[in-house]
Amino acid sequence: MAQFDAGQMRDYVEHTLRPLLRGDGGELVFDDYDGATVAVTLRGECSKCHIADRCLLWCGEKLLADTGVTAVFAARRQKPFFWDT
Repeated sequence: MAQFDAGQMRDYVEHTLRPLLRGDGGELVFDDYDGATVAVTLRGECSKCHIADRCLLWCGEKLLADTGVTAVFAARRQKPFFWDT
C-alpha cells in the first residue's frame, strides 16, 4: 500500500482537491496529516454545506483512486466572517 508524508498530502489537497471544490464556491484547506487521517478546514460554501460528509468520503475515494493511498478526511467548519453566531 502506498503512503504519503505530510508534505505530499498537502500538495495533493492543494493542487488536486482544492481546485475541484473551488469550482462550486467551496474551499478546502489542509491542516494536518498523521498517516491515517487528513485534517482539513472547510470554508466558503463548504462551511455550510449539508452534504459535506459525503464530499469528504469522495475526497478519500479520489485519493485512493489517484494515488493508492488510503486515508480518512476529517473536517472542521470555519464560519464566514460575516456570520454572527
